[in-house]
Amino acid sequence: MKYLLQLSLFIFLFLFWIILSGKGDIFFIVSGAITSITIVIIATYINLLDEEGHPIKILPRIFFYWLWLLKEIVLSAIYLSKIIISPKLSISPQYVKIKSNQKSSLGFSIFANSITLTPGTITVIAKNSTKEIDVHAITQETAKNLQTGKMDTMVSWLMRNK
Repeated sequence: MKYLLQLSLFIFLFLFWIILSGKGDIFFIVSGAITSITIVIIATYINLLDEEGHPIKILPRIFFYWLWLLKEIVLSAIYLSKIIISPKLSISPQYVKIKSNQKSSLGFSIFANSITLTPGTITVIAKNSTKEIDVHAITQETAKNLQTGKMDTMVSWLMRNK
């Protein structure tokens, strides 16, 4: 597994180098390869290269999660736009605690950040030790949607939690 992580990190860094340099000269390609190898060696030496720091196990599912999250962001933005445009401005701010079923710190972090990315909700406090997230929601409906656990389930699916 260690070699797979090293190879994956090298490929990621090297492709990132090529994309950012925008040049196909041999000098830039060799420089990128040497730099990428050096970073992989240093990351391995200082024990920075692990499954949580470079989560290759979620790669096959991450694009589906991003699409799902993008859909949720768009739907929330439309919902909030309707509230803002409405003459009544029917907001009812809520402060709720959400219990997460995430087993890893990475999954918990993805869950908390996904809440913040969704318009109308903000992660205020994320307690990794108890897996609780304090959330400010702009309406009762946005708070109820979070309490259904659908987002937590999607992150669990992404992280392959059983």
